[in-house]
Amino acid sequence: MRIKILYLIIAVGLFTGCINMNDPKEQAQYVSCYNSFDSDLVNLIPNKIPNNYVSLGYASLDYLDEIDDYAGMHITTKISDLKEYDKLKNLYSEKSKAVKNSSDSCVIVIGTYGKFENSVQGNFNCENPIPVPQYGICEANDSTHLWEREKDLEIIIVDYEYSDLLKRTDTKIRKDIPTELSTGYSKGVTFNKNNMTIQKWVVVW
Repeated sequence: MRIKILYLIIAVGLFTGCINMNDPKEQAQYVSCYNSFDSDLVNLIPNKIPNNYVSLGYASLDYLDEIDDYAGMHITTKISDLKEYDKLKNLYSEKSKAVKNSSDSCVIVIGTYGKFENSVQGNFNCENPIPVPQYGICEANDSTHLWEREKDLEIIIVDYEYSDLLKRTDTKIRKDIPTELSTGYSKGVTFNKNNMTIQKWVVVW
């Protein structure tokens, strides 16, 4: 089994000052992952770690070779005020393929880690299922340790397609979702008004 390098860094409140945001090693690993993707896939994502990030994670496309696997990047930043929040939401909405609320069952969740609460992955039989990565819509329940959808998120899907970018054999394709949805990519932005944050993300599965 391949070991995937997945980094999750959280910098909030007083802990922000404890992390060196410009660590050369961390930047190099992030940039290496960024460069594993076609530029069109990661054009929403910063090409290096910005100083104002809240959290981030990445898994290189170079290592996407196992069943139920994925590659992707996500980075969350804090928004200073409601005016900036609305401006960014309008900007991304104008060039989007879909704008959805996180409770919409036609938004299907591409699993990346752990187990889901019942029905969290959505309705695969929708006429137009819209793929969003787990990290763009879910959070873990501290009591059950199962992943559930966050409420009242605004999700802007800029682009998506159900196709195998890597031309893998059937034995390498994930089995947790229907065959016609089992490969693809999606990129977009998740807006959280309660926390005044936005998360830019991309996923390939």
